[in-house]
This record gives sequence, C-alpha cells and structure tokens, in this order.
Amino acid sequence: MRAGNIRQFASLSQFENVKEFNEHKRYFLEHHAGLFTKSEFLAFELLSRYSVVVPGVANAKIDTLVERSVETGGSISRASFLRMMRKAKNAGIIVVHKTYRTSGGFAHNVFVFQRFDPAIETKVIQRKGRETPCESKDEHTKKTHESINLFINLKDKDLKIRKENVMTDNLPYLSLGDLDESFTPDSVPKDFIRTVRPFFNTAIEIYTFWEKAKLAYNKFNFDRPLEFMVSVVVDAFKTTVFHYKNRKIKATFMQYFYGTLKGMFIVERRREHMAKVQRYNWIDEPEN
Repeated sequence: MRAGNIRQFASLSQFENVKEFNEHKRYFLEHHAGLFTKSEFLAFELLSRYSVVVPGVANAKIDTLVERSVETGGSISRASFLRMMRKAKNAGIIVVHKTYRTSGGFAHNVFVFQRFDPAIETKVIQRKGRETPCESKDEHTKKTHESINLFINLKDKDLKIRKENVMTDNLPYLSLGDLDESFTPDSVPKDFIRTVRPFFNTAIEIYTFWEKAKLAYNKFNFDRPLEFMVSVVVDAFKTTVFHYKNRKIKATFMQYFYGTLKGMFIVERRREHMAKVQRYNWIDEPEN
C-alpha cells in the first residue's frame, strides 16, 4: 500500500460517520472493560482522536503520536502505545496496514478501527467453548503417555509452585511495562528520574536509559564514580530531547542519547586529566 493523504484511505473506513464510529468504540470498551491500563487507554483515545477525518481511520507514525501526546500533557510512552496496539489487534478492534514510499522504504501506518458487535462476539466465544475436536485412537494413546510423563516430571515442581503462589496469589497481573516511574530501582538517581519522567514514564524505560549511561561511563577510566556525574547524564538527555524536538535526530532516540553522552564524557575525562597534570614551576627552580 502506497503512502498518502488520509482521504486516500477512505475506502478502508467501516463507518458512515464519526457518531457511528464512536458508538462502536464505546461498545468495544464496555464489552472489554479492564483490557487496557490507564496509559494504554489514553493511547487508545489518542489514536481515536486522530481517526475522525475519515471515521475510524488514522494514518500516522507511532513516534509522531507519542510526541503529540507529550505536547498535550498526556505523556504516553512508546511502550504504552505498542502494548495498546497489541491488545487492540488481538481483540480485533484495530487492523494495521503498512505503507511504502514511492522511492522505496517504509512510511507511515494506517490504523483502521473495525466494527464491533457484542452479540456476534458472544456467540463466537460460546461456539468455541462447545467445540470438542475428535481424536484418533493413536493420538489419544500418545497424549495419554505424554500426560503421564508430564505428571512425573512436574510432580516435584508443583510443590515449589504452590509455595510461591502463597506469596503472589494476591498480586494483580502486571507486565514489566505496566510499572510506572515509582517502581524504578533505587540505583537510579532521583534527579535523573525526574528529568526522564515527562517523556518516558515507565520504570523499565527509565532504568534502560540509566543502564545505557552506565555503559557509556564504563568506556572511560574516570576517577569519579558515575553518581557524581549525574548532571552530565541529565544534560545529555536534555540535549537529546532538544534535538529530537528540533527533528535533528536521524538515528533512534536511545542511540543519539548514548552518542551524546559519550561525547560529553570525553570532555569530562580530558578535564580530569588536565587537573592531574603537574606543570613545571619555573619560579621556584633552584639556582645553579
């Protein structure tokens, strides 16, 4: 599919108007209450707002949508948007089409919302529950042996699992990407967390940036520990944000941050070296 203006994809729309689109979206959210986390729901709503020129169809790059969310105060991370898309596609409410430039190469995505009928979905679920696949005698025998072997292999493990479940049964299911910045390990400085949080608000994203900073730090033989150079890391992140907003970054955000930080660390290493150099004192030179 070739890239182009949003009206070029009008034929993909399944709705007569925006009102009908909103109704089907509401049906879906009511029928799938709890599917999205708070940040994923904000991402879903953001994509919906960009799907009204052609009802139910949006053409945009994910990075552009994430950037717009920051500008409007929504602060949706790329990871949250991707998680939302994965859940929405699995639930059948969104289909994604890729587009390509005339000169070659991937361009923007086209997100197409699907019609949602709760009655039909309920029937499909019930039908799946009633289906009982037929098995041949050989298949039944094979599965019986496999079940016996599986029981023997897992017998000892089951006790361990039950003990672990005593501790975790009351915890809600959360993936690593669902944890907000308050879950960031204490090894990450607070100043760095406060700087990154407005742009990347999950614990794993903030932690990954700090790990990248440690990787850059380890390239140099500094006398100072990294904890005494947090201001340098913060400056590198702010510089990266500035150039990203100014559309000067050709690589990924993380790659640019790493390269910027390495450049700043080179300057800091030179300063340390010059501070240790003992210049010759010509004034106090002894007379012959």
